Amino acid sequence: MTASTPADARTLFEETLEMEMSPPSLISDAALAYNNEPKPDTTFTYAFALSRSRRDSERAYAVVLFDQLISDKYPHPVDCYYGKSVAFYLNKDYESARAGVEDILRSNPGHQKARALHLATIAVMEEREKKMNLAVGSGVLAVGIGAVVGLAGIILSKKK
Repeated sequence: MTASTPADARTLFEETLEMEMSPPSLISDAALAYNNEPKPDTTFTYAFALSRSRRDSERAYAVVLFDQLISDKYPHPVDCYYGKSVAFYLNKDYESARAGVEDILRSNPGHQKARALHLATIAVMEEREKKMNLAVGSGVLAVGIGAVVGLAGIILSKKK
């Protein structure tokens, strides 16, 4: 199934991501391997599992581990950037998630998962913008109504 709109892409991405969430047993197994033999591949496996955790704090730690791998010149930096972007998305830091996948797509435009995440972040940000515009519009309307009522009160009080 392909998505025809960013909103459809978001739904599809989130459904796929839900199936990819790490069960606690996977995270604990990866943590044991990482603690017993902290080498780049075990660090990546642990970070990847954490990036799909149901806990915000574990996803935030995944970002730290991915950054460490990137600075240590891990041979798969695109996977690290993607993992970071997923963690950011799940932690509702959509701007960072979008920036991360845009970096991936500049160097690797065919990266399907990065494309899907990019469209999902666009959908979330568009939805937020619509809500913000609605809130601002409602506030302006309320101020306008208040001004009219206040003005009417002043005019009526002067007639008495």
